[in-house]
Amino acid sequence: MGRMALNPRSRIAGAAMLTASALLTTGCGGGDEPVKAGEAGLVSEAEARRIYTMKCSLCHGSDGKLMASQAPDLSTSVMTLAERKAIIQYGKGVMPPQNGILSGTEIEAVAQYIETFRSAAD
Repeated sequence: MGRMALNPRSRIAGAAMLTASALLTTGCGGGDEPVKAGEAGLVSEAEARRIYTMKCSLCHGSDGKLMASQAPDLSTSVMTLAERKAIIQYGKGVMPPQNGILSGTEIEAVAQYIETFRSAAD
């Protein structure tokens, strides 16, 4: 038996299904585009703010104070950087884990970005 050649349309349809699947599994928070996991390198504060806006602001608000869905006020949080990273990575309560959705570098950057809310509240 010979190998069957794939129809180019089948390959396009398969790629479209993979893209749609990726978009549906990007996690909590609004946003029109997924944040890719496994990106290497440093994450700028602007990128951290973009990720926070897409993934976190729906419940925590743009300044960390919204507190929807029982989300805590991030501007009054006394958690350490390590504690914030762990909650972002593994989730807590109704907050879904971002491990596998965001890279470790992105999680670190968002955890550091959240610190700006506390600084602004002082």
